[in-house]
Amino acid sequence: MIGKCIFAYTNLNNMEINFIGYLLEILKYVLPALIIFLIVYFLLKSFFDNENKKRELEIRIEQQKTITPLKLQAYERLTILMERMTPNNLIFRISQPGISASQLKIDLIQDINNEYNHNVSQQIYVSHQAWQIVRIVKEEMINIINTAYSGLGPNAVGIDLSRAIFETLIKMETVPTNKALDFLRKEFQLIFD
Repeated sequence: MIGKCIFAYTNLNNMEINFIGYLLEILKYVLPALIIFLIVYFLLKSFFDNENKKRELEIRIEQQKTITPLKLQAYERLTILMERMTPNNLIFRISQPGISASQLKIDLIQDINNEYNHNVSQQIYVSHQAWQIVRIVKEEMINIINTAYSGLGPNAVGIDLSRAIFETLIKMETVPTNKALDFLRKEFQLIFD
């Protein structure tokens, strides 16, 4: 019986040695392959990440080539809008001899709204603050016209409204369109200089 136990123990010991030998033999091939796989994986990942970054940069550069002229055009158009809303230009352009004050008021407000609506798409190319200033100036100019008109009598003519508008503006520190033009110029310089 002791002989059988020793034989079984020796046989078990030989199996363990054989198993460990086989395991070491397998590891001898698998471990270098695993190391090479990991090295290749990280090299390829790094390469593809760099390629993606290059592609994204090229796309951004192409977008800038397209968007920059549109932004430039937006600032130009908003500058023209402010110039057209300036009381001197607005009244000179709209006023007609013999027109009533009420008709001139309607025409001035309609022109301001038309100019604004014609340029409303420019808001996507300028900052939120710039567009808010343009919107506020539009409202201020309409309020100036309404305020000037409210002080006139029922028989007032266009020249009376024009005079009242200029008198209202004289009482103000600055003309709203001039404030907007200053802001647009400063913002433009920050972006394009």
